[in-house]
Amino acid sequence: MNRNKKKYRIAGLGEVLWDIYDDKKLVGGAPANFAAHVTLAGHQGLLLSRVGEDQNGDELMAQLSRFGLDVASVQRDSTKPTGTVRVTVDAAGKPSFQCSHDVAFDALAYDRPWRDRATEVDAVLFGTLAQRHPDSRTTIQAFLADANQALKIFDLNLRGWNEQTAHIVEHGMHVCQVLKINDEELAQLQRNYSGPAQPEPYLQYLLDTYNLQMAALTLGAGGCLLVTPDESVRHPGYRVRVVDTTGCGDAFAAALVVGYLEGAALHGIADFANRLGAFVACYQGAVPRWHYHNLESIG
Repeated sequence: MNRNKKKYRIAGLGEVLWDIYDDKKLVGGAPANFAAHVTLAGHQGLLLSRVGEDQNGDELMAQLSRFGLDVASVQRDSTKPTGTVRVTVDAAGKPSFQCSHDVAFDALAYDRPWRDRATEVDAVLFGTLAQRHPDSRTTIQAFLADANQALKIFDLNLRGWNEQTAHIVEHGMHVCQVLKINDEELAQLQRNYSGPAQPEPYLQYLLDTYNLQMAALTLGAGGCLLVTPDESVRHPGYRVRVVDTTGCGDAFAAALVVGYLEGAALHGIADFANRLGAFVACYQGAVPRWHYHNLESIG
């Protein structure tokens, strides 16, 4: 990888929360995990989110700052609590989530500092969860409209499907340049949109339909498929001793975007993203600290 010759400003836009395990709480929320991994990769990760004016919010801000993450644009809410998710991990390391509702990230506000950030970022990742409330959805979509020079990455991160979700997904695919989905989300899209039955032709169909620069399909232990208008790459992934797959997709997304912005070849991007995702699976929580030398032992 072409590491750190230029530092890009890469934002995670949406939810930040505590992942609550039986014996501890760890930083969570896909955009926050993504931004933390971007920072660990040597770029300027920043978070656009909201936490409560409560102890959970104070502790979360402190923990995010320890990663070196720019949290100057994390808003504080005087009436809504900081978000939490109860995480349960099965014997195979696969997590299930119970997310709190009516929390601070449901009230994202498009204020002047966020308007300024929209014109400054080189890339921004967003998803569907933080758009579940109309206020945050309006804010996220306004930010994306103003961030017209930024690479926009839509990481679906679906939590169910309904008419509202369908509208959010449709809007996101129209405004993004990079789409990241997993195999379950691919099946959901195929149930709701026409197109070829096989994954690679279907991703090519999405590229053509929505004028995307890249579509990335993650396949868990099976690696990934990356498709651009000019080429496609399949990567078999890396076998590791899985502890917890929470956040592996967020790490994958961070490596994907870093590699893309740095101008790496598609096969190099796929390898980096799979290595980082596999590394995260070896630890509890979404953001174990890492350095590039840690990834060399993967595989």
